[in-house]
Amino acid sequence: MPEEIVHRLGFFKKSLTFVPYGLLKLWYATLHLRMDAPTKAILSECPKNPCVIYFWHHNLFVAPMLRQLRKNRPMYGLISASKDGAWLEALVQRFNVKGIRGSSTRRGHTALLELEQVAHENCDIIITPDGPKGPPCVFKEGSLRWACERNFTVIALRLEMSDAWKLNSWDGFRIPKPFSTIRLTATMFDTKNFEFEGLRELVRGGM
Repeated sequence: MPEEIVHRLGFFKKSLTFVPYGLLKLWYATLHLRMDAPTKAILSECPKNPCVIYFWHHNLFVAPMLRQLRKNRPMYGLISASKDGAWLEALVQRFNVKGIRGSSTRRGHTALLELEQVAHENCDIIITPDGPKGPPCVFKEGSLRWACERNFTVIALRLEMSDAWKLNSWDGFRIPKPFSTIRLTATMFDTKNFEFEGLRELVRGGM
């Protein structure tokens, strides 16, 4: 398949995402979010430059909840150009998260160029560095090199679920059970203060 093909949904299929959107809103309302004081301070801070937020792909179910924690900044998600990615893009748009289509396996360079065009907005960019197909919890470093070259801020986000279903998928996808607790721990890095290799290990360790 040519690298530049990006699957997108038509109007009718986009309209169908209203149902899972509503269900997710109800689901999220049952979850208890816990953060320590440093994490609250990090997630409420709005640096005057783009911020790249990293977490593992198996935590993607709760990613739209970040929108409520970062209301004052535009937010973009790096989403696969595949058919599955088209559905995810349409769904997260309902949470006011815009999709940039591409991944390490297809259209990655073009996606970073598109991110370059929106970076002036001082936006948040969500990336799962082991997506879209793994291996699980293996940090693909291309986006981090890109962020370091531009002195962007980086946030490593660790999510721990008190009770969750674990799917039999490549990443062991987690779905938190209703009324369970999600504990967030965030670590912020000013990339211009680190050598790349050391920063990569710190970011990975913070996830």
